[in-house]
Amino acid sequence: MINKDVKFRLEDTDDSLYFKDDINGYAMYYVDKELTKAYSGEIYSIFKGKIESEAQYINGSKNGLEYIYYSNGDLEQINECRGNVIFGVSKEYDENRNIKTASIVYNNNHLKVIEVDRILDEYNIIDYREKRHESGLPSYMEYLLNLSNDELVNYEFKTDNPNLII
Repeated sequence: MINKDVKFRLEDTDDSLYFKDDINGYAMYYVDKELTKAYSGEIYSIFKGKIESEAQYINGSKNGLEYIYYSNGDLEQINECRGNVIFGVSKEYDENRNIKTASIVYNNNHLKVIEVDRILDEYNIIDYREKRHESGLPSYMEYLLNLSNDELVNYEFKTDNPNLII
């Protein structure tokens, strides 16, 4: 996970960072009231004393890994993000910390979703939209779509993935 000692905490109400919405309505964070100095670092959100999520930000927007947690603190989801949207691999976990789904997501659009069936020890493709973006997919999306189901489920997230920075 991300080092909690070097990030801003956004609690129920917190004015330590300033923000404005980007063109898609997602928050871009700044360190000054004039909104001229974009924030780079990590942010984690706390609600009623519990961490809900944490994410990497570069130049004010979510660029890197995002972690979302269940109310008991266990990991619920990891997303690769770029420009404030999910861009890359996303994995969801059940309450027992097992992978439920592994997905390839392009600008918040799921291109492929694999459900992991632990009982039958198999993968079920529950969504695959290979023809949805027939041309013009970034090379990183093409690379991910060429991963086998097993490679996608076992995909290792990297905090320094250059494909997540714009």
